[in-house]
Amino acid sequence: MVSIYIMRGLPGAGKSTWARENYPQAHVCSADNYFLDEEGVYRFDRALISEAHASCLRGFAEILASIASDPANFPEAVIVDNTAIKAWEISPYYNLARAYGHDPRIVHVKCDAGAAHSRNIHGVPLERVEKMDDSLASEELPVFWTVEIVEGGCC
Repeated sequence: MVSIYIMRGLPGAGKSTWARENYPQAHVCSADNYFLDEEGVYRFDRALISEAHASCLRGFAEILASIASDPANFPEAVIVDNTAIKAWEISPYYNLARAYGHDPRIVHVKCDAGAAHSRNIHGVPLERVEKMDDSLASEELPVFWTVEIVEGGCC
């Protein structure tokens, strides 16, 4: 069975790096992909963030449906690579994975806000990263979710 990982952490924490290093052949779903142009250049537009996340969730649902119809033709892992600060941001992915019979794992990549800010490639201001860090620390996820905490290499 295909493993499902839902990444969680600050921009610049090392979520994408963890995914690449641990599952180089994984199928990755990310809202960031919505902002890549034909040449692979990232062009973020805050006005399109809702559309980007809707596109990411649709892509995740499509890949789960494809896996269900032909599981032999898929890599060993599917990774959702977004910040996923709040439980409500994780739950659609978690619930879809469960509906398709998977046991998703949440991978929380821990990282100091200042270090994450210095490494994030999306230009998220330090003040926003710090607020996200506060939310990560205070947000309680359901106890029945499997959460693995890993160091992001910037702590």
